[in-house]
Amino acid sequence: MAYYGENKRTIGLILEDISVDYSKEIIHSVKMAVRAHKNMKLVVLAGIHDEIQKKEDCRSCYKRVHNSVYHLEELLHLDGLILTLPNICGVSGESIVDERYSNFAKVPKIFVSTDVADSTTVRYDNEKGLKEAIDYLVNVKGVTKLCMLGGRDDNGDAQERKRIFINCLGQYKLPYTEDMYEKSDMSIEAKAEAERLIERNPDTQAVFCVNDQVAIPLYEVLKERGLMPGRDVYVFGYDNTRFSGTMIPPLASIGADGVTLGQKAVELLIAKMEGQEVESAILPTRLYGKESLEYEMYEYTTQEMLQLDTAFIYRMFDDCFYRYASESHDNDEVNLKRLFFEFISRMLNSMITNSMTMEEFMELRRLIHIFFENGAMRFTDPARLVRSIERLQNAMNRAQKSPTANVMNNRCFSYMKDRAIMAMSGEVNAGGEVLKKGRERLQDFFVHCMEFPWIEPVTEETIAANCDKLGLPNIALLLFEKPIDYVEGKQVDFPKTIRLMCSVRDGELRVLAPERRLCQVSNIFERTELPKCDSFAVIPVFYGCRIYGLLLLEMNEESANRGELVADQLGRTLRINDPT
Repeated sequence: MAYYGENKRTIGLILEDISVDYSKEIIHSVKMAVRAHKNMKLVVLAGIHDEIQKKEDCRSCYKRVHNSVYHLEELLHLDGLILTLPNICGVSGESIVDERYSNFAKVPKIFVSTDVADSTTVRYDNEKGLKEAIDYLVNVKGVTKLCMLGGRDDNGDAQERKRIFINCLGQYKLPYTEDMYEKSDMSIEAKAEAERLIERNPDTQAVFCVNDQVAIPLYEVLKERGLMPGRDVYVFGYDNTRFSGTMIPPLASIGADGVTLGQKAVELLIAKMEGQEVESAILPTRLYGKESLEYEMYEYTTQEMLQLDTAFIYRMFDDCFYRYASESHDNDEVNLKRLFFEFISRMLNSMITNSMTMEEFMELRRLIHIFFENGAMRFTDPARLVRSIERLQNAMNRAQKSPTANVMNNRCFSYMKDRAIMAMSGEVNAGGEVLKKGRERLQDFFVHCMEFPWIEPVTEETIAANCDKLGLPNIALLLFEKPIDYVEGKQVDFPKTIRLMCSVRDGELRVLAPERRLCQVSNIFERTELPKCDSFAVIPVFYGCRIYGLLLLEMNEESANRGELVADQLGRTLRINDPT
């Protein structure tokens, strides 16, 4: 068997519910920050939140078996840990360094959005953004009744946000009773909780959602009552996830004002891994206005535009494409910020000189085309971009004196909107095509792994030989020599060795010869046969209480959405063909 010659340090990210938007945001920001360090890779161990740890129903039992993945950390020999959990399998943050998770005590750790005594944590300044939102609602919108759809009792951020919410209402001498608050599990399944809140408060003028997820069922409840978010009831959430910008209408949300939680966590962890003393960090937040609560921090003034100031143009970019600053960028990527400066400064210059030739106009169209072709829409919310473009366009029209230059500039703005719409449409179409092909390939996998009496029996070899049909381009399937059984109330003792059955690299399958498969679990990420990725998600492959192995996936949006489903299907297929 072959191993990588280079010795990369590995950061483990331990979280729950990999498919929810908050987790996706954390994973994305950590991944981008790790990518900036060439000698590091990321491993994501994701469980599933189980609020009632001992509840005897299928879903809760499934979660407990799935959460055995956390115990793998002791075998993987990770160099540093980022933990986003308030607890792990019911074990509180203060207790995760005990004998049940002994290796947690041996490596540098950073906790995200979690209060853990005597540990380094990274958290949002919950107060700043929330006070900004409530101040705007009360003093500008004239709101006199606000309610809150809250979170779990075991989530420190959720409880702090409730406390700040109540305090803010008190500062503005607005009433508060417990009827104006409803706790939830902080998921999209909180429709019953949203219904109870609105039922008790039919006259509420605004609702603060503890996170963006619970705004989804709240939207449903409001619309069922003929109420439109942003028109009849102001709604704003927390975390400012990418999904918030795609809701209808787009959801206003409080988020990081600058550096993200994941970025800061990686920064502090690397310093800690290098032996430096680090302190906990609290990151500033602000309200990002969208249609559910319109809010702008400033307008573009004629005086600023006439000065053609570099800092002003870059501020426009940061306003329109506010996620760009929190990403790491390869040297060979197009510098979108510099490109934006190039065409906007030329448009502003035409306003000052009162002239724009057809040649200049065609060059501006070319630059705008390059800008959107290189993924500019990844760094903004569509509705926010259109609104920002219109604000800039209106300000320039007020200042523009030449009819010809005015027409040309407006055509440039129209082209920007068109390219933005086309880019988003292309993403939606591509996503739909990926989903369709994924379903087709997964069905093909099932067909090839069915046992027919006139064909050879299905074995582990059959399953490995068809893993390229699972629809994920970069994965690896590892199976234990013998399945292990989860026993309720006992720690799962994973074997120290495992077999690398096959890998799929850029869609191409490689099945390993039996004599090359066996390796130490601690060395699995050093195998040269794995896909060439700098980040992996690890998902257990099991059925019922029987754990067969692990599925390794390149950590990306598709893996977050489909990884658990694919692992479940592998587990079912293995169990159907399990002779024991």
